[in-house]
Amino acid sequence: MKLLYCIPSLYNPGGMERIITDKINSLVKDYKYEVTLVTTDQMGRGIFFNLNENIDVIHLDLDFNSTYSLPLLEKRAQVKERSAVYKIKLENIIKVKQIEICISTGGKELEFLQNLVGDCKKIFESHFSKAHRKQFAVSRKPGIKSEVLGWIRTQQLIKQTKKLDQVVVLTENDLLSWRKSHDNISQIYNFCSFQSESTPDYKKQRAIAVGRLDAQKGFDMLIDSWALNKNKLVNWQLDIYGQGEWEQMLKEKIHVNNLEQNIKLKGITTNIKAELQDSSLFLFSSRYEGFGLAIIEAMTVGLPVVSFDCPQGPAELVEKDNGFLIELGNLQEFSNAIIRLTSDYDLREKMGHAARVSANKFSKTHIMTEWNLLFKNLRK
Repeated sequence: MKLLYCIPSLYNPGGMERIITDKINSLVKDYKYEVTLVTTDQMGRGIFFNLNENIDVIHLDLDFNSTYSLPLLEKRAQVKERSAVYKIKLENIIKVKQIEICISTGGKELEFLQNLVGDCKKIFESHFSKAHRKQFAVSRKPGIKSEVLGWIRTQQLIKQTKKLDQVVVLTENDLLSWRKSHDNISQIYNFCSFQSESTPDYKKQRAIAVGRLDAQKGFDMLIDSWALNKNKLVNWQLDIYGQGEWEQMLKEKIHVNNLEQNIKLKGITTNIKAELQDSSLFLFSSRYEGFGLAIIEAMTVGLPVVSFDCPQGPAELVEKDNGFLIELGNLQEFSNAIIRLTSDYDLREKMGHAARVSANKFSKTHIMTEWNLLFKNLRK
């Protein structure tokens, strides 16, 4: 079967980029699909995660990213012009390569995907919640203007996806939300891309957090939570892995709270599995999510989790036996949960073992079987 995957770029070391890379690698290697991958904004940068050499990669370099800072009218004109070029190029690729299924991961092609000319099935593979456009706007600039803009953008998303052959979402909760407006919805969890045979050293006084340094991931709330009980955490280290626009702000927050010796911004790692295995506690502070892949990765190596109950994802992953699920924004309770785990070796070990068991249902084999079945059913 011939698939076409569309993604803006693959130069970032993010969770979405990693899971898409692992997924299409598996489709080629394990299921013998022919996969073409199209990007719009790679712009000469290297692909961060290793792609199977049999995947046909096409970089269109339309550079939609460069339009975001333009004045509104010029931005609209540029996006419209580049989208028209993009649509023509995709239709040509579909025709020449005889593509059977075209999958959008939410880039600019989603705006015209349901109107693409070509005899292929069209799928939106959503890596965010249905309300993510509103969540994105509000998290960066809270207020009524962002609320209204976010609602409008959500309505646009609904309109863009109603006539597709399938919309695949990540969580059961998001599935219920989408079903209020769509009848072409299915749900498949993400999988963890690695297995772990070793057990963490639960005596190690190191906590870890992973994600982009931006409003969504809430590391400002994590630092504030840590600061609330910092006198009880003097022997503990918190390492935060990621990069992003909030790096300087987070450094200043660490400095203001006199936490330079305890909290480090570690940048990017090419081996997150090793860093997780070298820790004994995982902290997840997002304001919103599509799923929470980092939680599954932490649980796979056997780490107990403290997470905010943000929409969507953590509530379907974190249970009372493998971690603590805290009301979103309740910094005191988040801090108290950190203290519960950092002060109790036996509890860390008990919850860590339970976390490994919980992670089993997110195995790559199980999840990829679901994707293979979905594709085959669509072609029938």
